[in-house]
Amino acid sequence: MQQCEMIVSKLVDRVRVDQQDVLRKRIEDAVAEQGGAEGPEGPAAHRFLLDLDIFVNMRGPEFIYSRGIAESLRVGEDIFELAYVLKKAM
Repeated sequence: MQQCEMIVSKLVDRVRVDQQDVLRKRIEDAVAEQGGAEGPEGPAAHRFLLDLDIFVNMRGPEFIYSRGIAESLRVGEDIFELAYVLKKAM
């Protein structure tokens, strides 16, 4: 599924150049873990990346409040923490 790679590239392109390799690895590791048996290109991995993209694109208070919302949705706090790291590296 090339869509997953497109989302990862889009996220990585938004961070500082000196952080890109580290964050790409971190995203890929998280995607592999979230993908489970379906793998890093499966539907679960794709959904994880879409959710991560949503969190990264949230601004200010919306992002802060999203941490509490994350666990009540289909995502865990780990996605919020990854989004926070990405936002810091922008």
